[in-house]
Amino acid sequence: MLAFFKERGYESGERLPSERALAERFGVGRNALREALSTLSALRVVESRPNSGIYLRRMSTDSSFETIVLLTEMGSEPSMKEVKETLEVRWALEMRAVQLACERRTEADLDSLASIIEATRAVLANKGNISAQDTAFHIALARSTHNDVLVRLLNSFYRISESRRFALFADPERGALSAAQHERLYEAIRKRDLKKATAMMETHFARAVEAWSEVLGDEKDPERDGKAARATK
Repeated sequence: MLAFFKERGYESGERLPSERALAERFGVGRNALREALSTLSALRVVESRPNSGIYLRRMSTDSSFETIVLLTEMGSEPSMKEVKETLEVRWALEMRAVQLACERRTEADLDSLASIIEATRAVLANKGNISAQDTAFHIALARSTHNDVLVRLLNSFYRISESRRFALFADPERGALSAAQHERLYEAIRKRDLKKATAMMETHFARAVEAWSEVLGDEKDPERDGKAARATK
Protein backbone atom coordinates (compact mmCIF):
# COMPACT_ATOMS: atom_id res chain seq x y z
CA MET A 1 0.00 0.00 0.00
CA LEU A 2 2.87 2.37 0.80
CA ALA A 3 4.40 1.68 -2.60
CA PHE A 4 0.99 2.35 -4.21
CA PHE A 5 0.72 5.78 -2.55
CA LYS A 6 4.26 6.61 -3.63
CA GLU A 7 3.81 5.42 -7.20
CA ARG A 8 0.54 7.32 -7.64
CA GLY A 9 2.24 10.50 -6.42
CA TYR A 10 -0.24 11.43 -3.70
CA GLU A 11 0.66 14.75 -2.08
CA SER A 12 0.82 15.43 1.66
CA GLY A 13 -2.64 16.29 2.97
CA GLU A 14 -4.37 14.75 -0.03
CA ARG A 15 -7.45 12.64 0.51
CA LEU A 16 -6.93 8.99 -0.37
CA PRO A 17 -9.44 6.59 -1.97
CA SER A 18 -12.15 5.25 0.30
CA GLU A 19 -11.77 2.01 2.25
CA ARG A 20 -14.04 0.30 -0.25
CA ALA A 21 -11.99 1.49 -3.22
CA LEU A 22 -8.71 0.48 -1.59
CA ALA A 23 -10.06 -2.93 -0.64
CA GLU A 24 -11.11 -3.52 -4.25
CA ARG A 25 -7.77 -2.22 -5.55
CA PHE A 26 -5.77 -4.68 -3.43
CA GLY A 27 -8.29 -7.51 -3.54
CA VAL A 28 -8.64 -7.81 0.24
CA GLY A 29 -11.52 -7.73 2.71
CA ARG A 30 -12.48 -4.60 4.62
CA ASN A 31 -11.20 -6.03 7.93
CA ALA A 32 -7.77 -6.78 6.45
CA LEU A 33 -7.63 -3.32 4.91
CA ARG A 34 -8.56 -1.66 8.21
CA GLU A 35 -5.74 -3.53 9.95
CA ALA A 36 -3.30 -2.27 7.32
CA LEU A 37 -4.59 1.29 7.67
CA SER A 38 -4.33 1.03 11.44
CA THR A 39 -0.65 0.11 11.08
CA LEU A 40 -0.05 3.00 8.68
CA SER A 41 -1.80 5.32 11.11
CA ALA A 42 0.49 4.13 13.94
CA LEU A 43 3.47 4.84 11.68
CA ARG A 44 1.99 8.31 11.08
CA VAL A 45 1.73 7.76 7.35
CA VAL A 46 -2.03 8.28 7.09
CA GLU A 47 -4.64 10.05 9.17
CA SER A 48 -8.30 9.07 9.45
CA ARG A 49 -10.59 12.05 9.92
CA PRO A 50 -14.12 11.34 11.21
CA ASN A 51 -16.82 11.92 8.62
CA SER A 52 -14.21 13.05 6.13
CA GLY A 53 -11.94 10.22 4.97
CA ILE A 54 -8.35 9.02 4.94
CA TYR A 55 -5.56 11.50 4.29
CA LEU A 56 -1.87 11.12 3.55
CA ARG A 57 0.38 12.77 6.10
CA ARG A 58 3.64 14.54 5.29
CA MET A 59 5.81 11.42 5.19
CA SER A 60 9.11 13.35 5.15
CA THR A 61 8.49 14.80 8.62
CA ASP A 62 5.40 13.21 10.18
CA SER A 63 5.94 9.51 9.53
CA SER A 64 8.05 7.09 11.56
CA PHE A 65 11.61 6.26 10.51
CA GLU A 66 10.43 2.66 10.29
CA THR A 67 8.34 3.76 7.30
CA ILE A 68 11.52 4.19 5.25
CA VAL A 69 12.66 0.74 6.37
CA LEU A 70 9.32 -0.82 5.42
CA LEU A 71 9.34 0.85 2.00
CA THR A 72 12.87 -0.39 1.38
CA GLU A 73 11.99 -3.96 2.31
CA MET A 74 9.04 -3.75 -0.08
CA GLY A 75 11.43 -2.91 -2.92
CA SER A 76 11.16 0.89 -2.93
CA GLU A 77 14.64 2.43 -2.69
CA PRO A 78 15.02 5.50 -0.44
CA SER A 79 15.66 8.72 -2.31
CA MET A 80 19.11 10.27 -2.59
CA LYS A 81 17.97 12.96 -0.14
CA GLU A 82 16.93 10.32 2.39
CA VAL A 83 20.23 8.45 2.03
CA LYS A 84 22.28 11.61 2.50
CA GLU A 85 20.25 12.65 5.54
CA THR A 86 20.56 9.21 7.13
CA LEU A 87 24.33 9.44 6.70
CA GLU A 88 24.35 12.64 8.76
CA VAL A 89 22.41 10.98 11.60
CA ARG A 90 24.35 7.73 11.36
CA TRP A 91 27.64 9.60 11.73
CA ALA A 92 26.60 10.88 15.16
CA LEU A 93 25.41 7.43 16.24
CA GLU A 94 28.58 5.68 15.03
CA MET A 95 30.74 8.17 16.91
CA ARG A 96 28.83 7.54 20.12
CA ALA A 97 28.95 3.80 19.52
CA VAL A 98 32.74 3.69 19.32
CA GLN A 99 33.04 5.74 22.51
CA LEU A 100 30.73 3.42 24.45
CA ALA A 101 32.42 0.35 22.95
CA CYS A 102 35.76 1.48 24.38
CA GLU A 103 34.19 1.74 27.82
CA ARG A 104 31.96 -1.35 27.82
CA ARG A 105 33.35 -3.95 25.45
CA THR A 106 33.92 -7.45 26.77
CA GLU A 107 36.27 -10.20 25.63
CA ALA A 108 33.32 -11.83 23.88
CA ASP A 109 32.71 -8.59 21.97
CA LEU A 110 36.35 -8.52 20.88
CA ASP A 111 36.13 -12.13 19.73
CA SER A 112 33.09 -11.28 17.62
CA LEU A 113 34.83 -8.31 16.00
CA ALA A 114 37.99 -10.35 15.38
CA SER A 115 36.06 -13.17 13.69
CA ILE A 116 34.38 -10.66 11.35
CA ILE A 117 37.77 -9.20 10.48
CA GLU A 118 39.02 -12.68 9.60
CA ALA A 119 35.94 -13.32 7.47
CA THR A 120 36.50 -9.99 5.70
CA ARG A 121 40.09 -10.94 4.87
CA ALA A 122 38.89 -14.22 3.38
CA VAL A 123 36.37 -12.46 1.14
CA LEU A 124 38.93 -9.91 -0.01
CA ALA A 125 41.42 -12.68 -0.77
CA ASN A 126 38.85 -14.09 -3.20
CA LYS A 127 38.20 -10.60 -4.64
CA GLY A 128 34.66 -10.68 -3.30
CA ASN A 129 32.26 -7.99 -2.13
CA ILE A 130 32.58 -7.27 1.61
CA SER A 131 29.26 -5.44 1.99
CA ALA A 132 27.85 -8.07 4.37
CA GLN A 133 31.05 -8.23 6.44
CA ASP A 134 31.30 -4.44 6.62
CA THR A 135 27.75 -4.24 7.96
CA ALA A 136 28.41 -7.10 10.38
CA PHE A 137 31.46 -5.27 11.79
CA HIS A 138 29.52 -2.07 12.47
CA ILE A 139 26.61 -3.93 14.05
CA ALA A 140 29.02 -5.96 16.21
CA LEU A 141 30.70 -2.71 17.25
CA ALA A 142 27.27 -1.32 18.17
CA ARG A 143 26.53 -4.46 20.21
CA SER A 144 29.76 -3.81 22.12
CA THR A 145 28.06 -0.73 23.57
CA HIS A 146 25.50 -2.99 25.30
CA ASN A 147 22.87 -0.41 24.39
CA ASP A 148 20.03 -2.24 22.66
CA VAL A 149 18.34 0.92 21.40
CA LEU A 150 21.53 2.06 19.68
CA VAL A 151 21.91 -1.36 18.04
CA ARG A 152 18.33 -1.27 16.75
CA LEU A 153 18.73 2.22 15.35
CA LEU A 154 21.96 1.45 13.52
CA ASN A 155 20.54 -1.83 12.26
CA SER A 156 17.68 0.10 10.64
CA PHE A 157 20.10 2.47 8.94
CA TYR A 158 22.03 -0.44 7.46
CA ARG A 159 18.86 -2.18 6.31
CA ILE A 160 17.72 0.78 4.20
CA SER A 161 21.08 1.10 2.43
CA GLU A 162 21.75 -2.61 1.83
CA SER A 163 21.54 -2.65 -1.97
CA ARG A 164 23.50 0.56 -2.39
CA ARG A 165 26.16 -0.69 0.04
CA PHE A 166 26.66 -3.72 -2.20
CA ALA A 167 27.28 -1.34 -5.12
CA LEU A 168 29.61 0.71 -2.92
CA PHE A 169 31.85 -2.28 -2.19
CA ALA A 170 31.93 -3.53 -5.76
CA ASP A 171 35.24 -1.66 -5.90
CA PRO A 172 37.81 -4.02 -4.26
CA GLU A 173 40.14 -1.13 -3.38
CA ARG A 174 37.36 0.54 -1.45
CA GLY A 175 36.69 -2.71 0.37
CA ALA A 176 40.35 -3.18 1.25
CA LEU A 177 40.59 0.37 2.61
CA SER A 178 37.49 -0.07 4.76
CA ALA A 179 38.77 -3.42 6.07
CA ALA A 180 42.12 -1.88 7.03
CA GLN A 181 40.34 0.88 8.93
CA HIS A 182 38.21 -1.69 10.74
CA GLU A 183 41.35 -3.46 11.92
CA ARG A 184 42.75 -0.23 13.35
CA LEU A 185 39.41 0.50 15.00
CA TYR A 186 39.43 -2.95 16.54
CA GLU A 187 42.90 -2.43 18.00
CA ALA A 188 41.94 0.91 19.52
CA ILE A 189 38.80 -0.57 21.08
CA ARG A 190 40.77 -3.57 22.36
CA LYS A 191 43.19 -1.21 24.11
CA ARG A 192 40.32 1.03 25.27
CA ASP A 193 42.13 3.91 23.58
CA LEU A 194 39.19 6.31 23.41
CA LYS A 195 41.10 9.16 21.75
CA LYS A 196 42.51 6.97 19.00
CA ALA A 197 39.25 5.07 18.44
CA THR A 198 37.25 8.29 18.15
CA ALA A 199 39.74 9.80 15.70
CA MET A 200 39.78 6.58 13.70
CA MET A 201 35.98 6.46 13.43
CA GLU A 202 35.91 10.13 12.42
CA THR A 203 38.32 9.39 9.58
CA HIS A 204 36.57 6.16 8.65
CA PHE A 205 33.15 7.75 8.39
CA ALA A 206 34.41 10.85 6.59
CA ARG A 207 35.88 8.60 3.89
CA ALA A 208 32.66 6.60 3.79
CA VAL A 209 30.69 9.80 3.14
CA GLU A 210 33.07 10.66 0.29
CA ALA A 211 32.53 7.21 -1.20
CA TRP A 212 28.76 7.54 -0.86
CA SER A 213 28.91 10.92 -2.60
CA GLU A 214 30.63 9.28 -5.56
CA VAL A 215 28.02 6.52 -5.76
CA LEU A 216 25.01 8.78 -5.30
CA GLY A 217 26.42 11.36 -7.69
CA ASP A 218 25.90 8.90 -10.54
CA GLU A 219 22.24 8.30 -9.70
CA LYS A 220 19.17 10.31 -10.56
CA ASP A 221 16.89 11.36 -7.74
CA PRO A 222 13.30 10.46 -8.71
CA GLU A 223 11.89 12.58 -5.88
CA ARG A 224 13.82 15.66 -6.95
CA ASP A 225 13.09 15.11 -10.65
CA GLY A 226 9.40 14.57 -9.90
CA LYS A 227 9.16 17.84 -8.00
CA ALA A 228 10.93 19.66 -10.83
CA ALA A 229 8.53 18.19 -13.37
CA ARG A 230 5.49 19.24 -11.34
CA ALA A 231 6.90 22.74 -10.98
CA THR A 232 7.02 23.17 -14.76
CA LYS A 233 3.40 22.14 -15.29
